[in-house]
Amino acid sequence: MRGVSDDLSVLVLEDEAELLDAYVEGLGTEYDVCPAATGDAAIERIEELGDDLDIALLDRRLPKSSGDEVLQYIQSASIDCRTAMVTAVDPTFDIIDMGFDDYVIKPVTPSDLQSVIERLAMLDEYDETYQRLSEKRVKQSVLAAEKSRSELRNSDEYQQLCEEIDELQAELESIEAQIQDTPLPH
Repeated sequence: MRGVSDDLSVLVLEDEAELLDAYVEGLGTEYDVCPAATGDAAIERIEELGDDLDIALLDRRLPKSSGDEVLQYIQSASIDCRTAMVTAVDPTFDIIDMGFDDYVIKPVTPSDLQSVIERLAMLDEYDETYQRLSEKRVKQSVLAAEKSRSELRNSDEYQQLCEEIDELQAELESIEAQIQDTPLPH
């Protein structure tokens, strides 16, 4: 994912034409919006975009298929994107096993959806930063177990590694604060 910007590609699955138009119009100035009015159309768009798809906003209840089926397709095709269910369907315990990142109850405005997109983009940034931090901590642990304190203190590379870990930890904390400060719809 590229971060919050107009470079983000966002699939919007919504069967109500007026809502879909409002979402596209409201989000189109900030993001590359890919509208779909049916589950089949959403899957076609996903196939076209592949790993260029950053975020999918999926309506759960559709006339012929469901956003749930599109979500399952995204997961089975191993598309690396963030997903949010944007729906009038009140959640039941069936959501426990569903692999989405956010669940938003309608009615929502394009502004609400923009907040959802921002949170999802930050979650992706958080995951990437956490992974880099974890990799560096493993290296730090291995070196700390195998080298003497004197060797560690005298190693410029080890000191640089420790500084990078501190920077990544601070970055992670900053992202966490931004996620917590991003308003949730309703």
